[in-house]
Amino acid sequence: MSPSGQTGQTGQFRHEAFLYADGAEFLRGTAAFIQDAVAADEPILVVLDSVKIGALRSTLGASADRVQFADMGSIGHNPARIIPAWRSFVDEHGRGGRRLRGIGEPIWPGRRPEQLVECRHHEALLNVAFADTPGFWLLCPYDTAGLATTVLDGAHGTHPFIDRHGHAGPSDRYVGAGFDSLLGEPLRAPSSPSLGVTRYDFDVHDLAIVRHLAAKEAIVAGFGGRARDVELIVGELTTNSVRHGQGDRTLRIWTETGDHGATLLVEVHDDGLLTDPLVGRYEPIGRQIGGRGLWIVNQVCDLLQIRSSPALGTTVRAHIFAATP
Repeated sequence: MSPSGQTGQTGQFRHEAFLYADGAEFLRGTAAFIQDAVAADEPILVVLDSVKIGALRSTLGASADRVQFADMGSIGHNPARIIPAWRSFVDEHGRGGRRLRGIGEPIWPGRRPEQLVECRHHEALLNVAFADTPGFWLLCPYDTAGLATTVLDGAHGTHPFIDRHGHAGPSDRYVGAGFDSLLGEPLRAPSSPSLGVTRYDFDVHDLAIVRHLAAKEAIVAGFGGRARDVELIVGELTTNSVRHGQGDRTLRIWTETGDHGATLLVEVHDDGLLTDPLVGRYEPIGRQIGGRGLWIVNQVCDLLQIRSSPALGTTVRAHIFAATP
């Protein structure tokens, strides 16, 4: 039986947070959920870290051969890449309204603060991305012993259903998709002093110049191994701003150092308004032009933050993490 104590699901997308206290509870709940799917001949994709995948394989035995596994550390390094992975799974296996299941744990202890913010956004956007996907049941484990109370509170706000200790029901704190409020959230101000932030104002005539300048900034900041990535990111973001934005356009570049090491940040701002909450999370099809730029940036950077509101315009901030020694 699944962690929610149910052996079936409704015809609508079911997005459920599974709050577990320790490894034993995690294994009991997720293994039961998987075994229910296998028994019902429902395709299931399980996206977790490699240690948990290994433990589940041992617990499931022969049933593990009927499960698709993927490493969340790779897929979810940048949280914006997770929805495309689920979309690919649904498109491949959900034809004809076939019931599907998934387990995904994008939030774990040790994530950077900005990653936790964007993971919360990702969880909320799942409700938008799969609102019209009947028969898809996605279970999202949350480690109650290792995660902060604020993170767990966020799970109640982004998941219509909550399971705890084998008892599931509607979340009384679910706030709906809420993408307008997500896009309107302020980004954290640079921790570097103002003199540590390099700023370029640009227009359509400056695109080549700012690309090369950004690559040089990356080299000076000690990110020479990522200079080509930075050049590509800046090229896509500034071109996007010229094509779709309006008003004054600004590029800012700076570095920050914290508990997880150094980060190079690249930010483009203009006065335009973004209206698609899933922009950058659709894989471009064929010769499609619109939406390709932010998709490319998401494949190259380590984290992407997008904010847009009528009052503040649109800001896109890419994070490039220093290589771990």
